[in-house]
Formats: sequence, structure tokens, C-alpha cells
Amino acid sequence: MNLFFIIAFLIYTLINVYVFYRGWQALPKSKRVKWIYAIVYLFIFLSFIIAMLGRNHLPVFIQKILYFPGTSWLAVMMYLLLFFILTDLIYFLYRIFHGISYKDKKKFRKMQVFTGYSLVIALAIYGYVQFSHPKIVEQEIVIHKNSGNYKELKVVGISDLHLGINIDKKRLAKQVKLINEQHPDLIVIAGDIVDNNVLPLEKEKMWEEFEQLQAPLGVYFCPGNHEYLSGIKPSMAFLKKTKLHLLIDNYALVDNSLYIIGRDDKQGNPQRKSLKDLLTNINPALPMVLLDHEPYHLEEAEANGIDLQFSGHTHNGQIWPGNLVVKWIYELGHGYKQRGNTHYFVSSGLGLWGPQFRIGTESEVVVFNIKFN
Repeated sequence: MNLFFIIAFLIYTLINVYVFYRGWQALPKSKRVKWIYAIVYLFIFLSFIIAMLGRNHLPVFIQKILYFPGTSWLAVMMYLLLFFILTDLIYFLYRIFHGISYKDKKKFRKMQVFTGYSLVIALAIYGYVQFSHPKIVEQEIVIHKNSGNYKELKVVGISDLHLGINIDKKRLAKQVKLINEQHPDLIVIAGDIVDNNVLPLEKEKMWEEFEQLQAPLGVYFCPGNHEYLSGIKPSMAFLKKTKLHLLIDNYALVDNSLYIIGRDDKQGNPQRKSLKDLLTNINPALPMVLLDHEPYHLEEAEANGIDLQFSGHTHNGQIWPGNLVVKWIYELGHGYKQRGNTHYFVSSGLGLWGPQFRIGTESEVVVFNIKFN
């Protein structure tokens, strides 16, 4: 793990050196301007690192000052890198075939940097607006089982809220309102309520917003990898203050009509129970809904007679081209799929990690209209 972070830091640093140098080349000769540019750039470069290293120690208001510009820079930096590489390639080819004077080179660098930053800032604004307007996704599901007195149910599925410094209580209140407007019979949450640490959730008393969720059959939750990254003990201490039914390698029989099964997170607990063991005492004649944060090994759900698996974790890549990477990594990186009698849905998440941008993806609330026969 330490080696991974060292490599990630080196890559992050090298990218920043390249982006910084391109900007430096476009600056006027004024030493004052260059000093201001260097200081601002250094702050942005370090802000994410300091915020992450100090997330369990720094005051919340300091984390807010650091975390938003730091995480936003991750996306801006990536798009600037792509833009500068592309335009550098064009510049290189032009210079080979036509040559270029020093004066024209300086003009090119100014135009390159101005255009790059303008396009990327516009893209970031679009991404923030996109994130701020979650989509309601409706999915019809037919389960060929008897579900007690229920012929149909409306189940709202959400995942990856990532509450913390970036996604605060005010935004959570809007999300709760949006969920309640769907008038669900049941709510399921597939992990990652907590982002990087529990401190801001405790300080803002975010458990109060979870008390406002309205679903007559209850709200059920399984942990994600970020509950472990944030510290599983403080994460569970916070979650126990809410009205959520915590399912950690456990299940609940809802109104003697259907089972909600919650698996522990695969990364957080590699020794979690097998799905087969979890289902040992379950009546397979009743519908079974599985919550499993990470959508790996989908064949397990089908092999064990699960009717609906709901997962998250992928964010559908969050920002392009991450969605293309997700499609390559996962059998189902986002959306709906059916294998045999098992239905699968992987949500892109209601919240997100890091930069508050959705580019090429959407934040979503999933509404399952389930019919039983």
C-alpha cells in the first residue's frame, strides 16, 4: 500500500511539473507575476495532499479550505495534461515540417495555455452543474416469486454518498428530499456513506438528516470500502446513530415477505462470509435482494438464486474517460443487466469522491418498480 502511494505521488508530481512549466512559459517577464503564479500553484499542488494526510487531525474549516481546491485540481490537472499533450504534438509536427520562430513559439505557448485553461474551467463548471442535478433512473423488475401480501414494491436504491468535507449536511438535506419525493416503500444503500473521515459528519450532526428518510419498510445499508478507509469503528459509531438497518454479512426479513442481504465490503474485509454461507438459513422461496458495494463476481449472485443485486463503487468513472476505464474493468460497470433469473444494477452513485464534477456521467437515484408473480 505504501509503495502504491509513493508511485501515485510521483506520477502526480511529474504531471504537475509538466503543467506548471507550460504555464510558466506563457507568463510575461515580470518577476512579481511569476512569483504569484508559483505560490498559487504550490498551494493548489499541496492542498489535496495536506487535506488527506491531516483529515483526522485538522479542524474541519481548514480541511474545507484545502480539500475543495485540491480535489478540483485533480480533474483540472488531468484535462490540462490531455490538452497540452495534444497541442504539443501538433506543435511538434508543425515545427518539423514548417519550422517556427522564437516569437511565434512564445505566441503559441500563450495561446495554448489561455485556451487550455479556458476550456477546462468551462468544462469544470459544466461538471459541477451536472453533479448538482442528480437524475432519477427508473428500472422495472419482475421477480417470479410470491412476496407475502405484496404484488409490487417501489424500492429506492442509492450508493456512494461520500459525505464529508465536500458533500456536507446542506447537500445531504437536498438529497434526502429528492429520495422522499419518490415515495419509496423501501430504501437500500449500497455502501460508502462516509467519504474520508467521520469528523465532519459528527460535527454537522448529519445523522439528523437520515432521520428524515421516509420508507415504511425501512432503510437498509451495507458497508463500502470508504467506511473502512475512514476507520470502520468510527464509521459504525456514526451509522448507529442513524435509523439505518446495518447489514454486515447479515440479512433482514422484511415484513415476512422478502429478504435484504448485506455483504461486508470485499476490500475492507477479504475474509467476509461467502454468499453461500450467508444464505444458509434463508427461505429461497421468498424474494432475495442483495446489497454488495463492489460489483465483482456477478456469477455468485446467479449461482445462489439472488433475485436482485444492487451495487455501487464504480461511480461509472465519474469523469470522462474514467467511464471507459470502468467498462473495461467490470463486467457491469454501470446500469442494468439480467443473467438468468437474477437482475443486477450498478449505480453511478448519488455523491462522488474528490472533485465535484460529473463529466460524461451522472449522479443518480435508482427507483426499482418491482412486481412479484
